[in-house]
Amino acid sequence: MIGGITAIERRVREVAKQGATRAIVAALPVELRPLPIAIEWVDPDTAPPAGMRVERADVVAGIELVDDEACARAEWTVIRGMNKSFEGPVDALINWRFSMRITRLLSHRSLAVTPNLVTIVAILVGLCAGALASRGQYVYWAIAGVLLEVNSILDSCDGELARLRFQYSKLGQWLDNLSDDIVDNAFIAAVGYGLGGIWWPLALAAAGGRVLVSITTYVEVYRRTGTGDVFAFRWWFETDKATADEVYDYKNPVTWLRSFGRRDTFVFVWMLACVAHLPWWVVGHGLAIAAVNVTLLALQLTVFRKRRMA
Repeated sequence: MIGGITAIERRVREVAKQGATRAIVAALPVELRPLPIAIEWVDPDTAPPAGMRVERADVVAGIELVDDEACARAEWTVIRGMNKSFEGPVDALINWRFSMRITRLLSHRSLAVTPNLVTIVAILVGLCAGALASRGQYVYWAIAGVLLEVNSILDSCDGELARLRFQYSKLGQWLDNLSDDIVDNAFIAAVGYGLGGIWWPLALAAAGGRVLVSITTYVEVYRRTGTGDVFAFRWWFETDKATADEVYDYKNPVTWLRSFGRRDTFVFVWMLACVAHLPWWVVGHGLAIAAVNVTLLALQLTVFRKRRMA
């Protein structure tokens, strides 16, 4: 078992992703989940048909599974490759150290522990953070900030678990993206409510602006792709980018500048602000992000509309 599924199932699913349509498995039959390609079990000593590509299921991540220690090393190597394709600095330097260990632990549990279940738990943790932040006292803000960071870590776990156990779904994609918006905007509003005074309407303005941009993004992406993949969204200055790899080119300084607006980064900063008894920073930062995105959206829909449509 590597990451919650057998090495045979893992290899079959890997070659299916690479385009294989049929697999002949020379091994004693084991129970597998429904697979995306046809599979035929044959005697372990059966020679492969002429011209058929041969894969070893007992070698994972370049490690031969000869004993428990080898299996453990192979499993961790596989899990380390389950990170997000486009990581912000906090995910890359800090969050993975927690998320991947949680993911490894969850992968050893029943398949009933699905990525969607992890997402739901993350949402509940995030909403609890917002509820505490609305209390308007230092101890509650500090706990709320830490819980929001826990939410961010769990937000990595659901994707890692999905990739590790091949448990992808359109529902999971939508749930993952919507959960971030729900939690972040609720947290901004809750902090503003806790601060009171002018901070409350400013927080509502920040959350409202972010919601407007999110809805526009989802509508545009769904219209073009029929999915909730927000990485498919392009601003007018990105219309020449065919893939997300081109948008988030790590050799481009703009990518690093944009990373400060990525969720892992601003959530970590919000946590520090709450712990340092500077909750107003959450509202101010949220308002700044909303202002930049609303301005870009306004330009997208007016001045650069023709370029976007082209």
